[in-house]
Amino acid sequence: MINPVIIKGNNQGIRLIIEPEASFETIKTELDKKLQSKKHYYTNSKPIKVTFDGKILTEDEKNELLVLLNNKGLNINKKINTNESKVNNFADLQNDKDGLFYIGNLKNGQAIDAATSIIIIGNIEQGASVISKGNIIVIGELNGYAKAGSAGNPNAFVYNVY
Repeated sequence: MINPVIIKGNNQGIRLIIEPEASFETIKTELDKKLQSKKHYYTNSKPIKVTFDGKILTEDEKNELLVLLNNKGLNINKKINTNESKVNNFADLQNDKDGLFYIGNLKNGQAIDAATSIIIIGNIEQGASVISKGNIIVIGELNGYAKAGSAGNPNAFVYNVY
């Protein structure tokens, strides 16, 4: 099992894609590891929605993961969204291209060119750029360049929470 938990951004928040064969303890441990070093990026963010795909979780397990996310600084919307359909092919979810989730700062000269929407948890410093065919959400300082809808989508947006 290479990746028991994958975090993907979407236009409403984040999506946790969970390997159907992973134990709940493994899921919690891996999610905690992924969020541990970046928790200061999550403070002061607006409420986001969390969706669950892959493994079918009990309500108690979902709530436990939401508490973990909340303890790491994510401002979780109280309304829980779930995808109750059983996922038969986890590989399809891993290759899904509805959004990216980037954690880290972009420094002068660095750039991201995304074919989908992207959520960036970190700062985009002056001289750095993010270009996306979809939407861009920045949870951090936006001092660099950000262009959404680069493929001509007039409804795409850049949203900055700082």
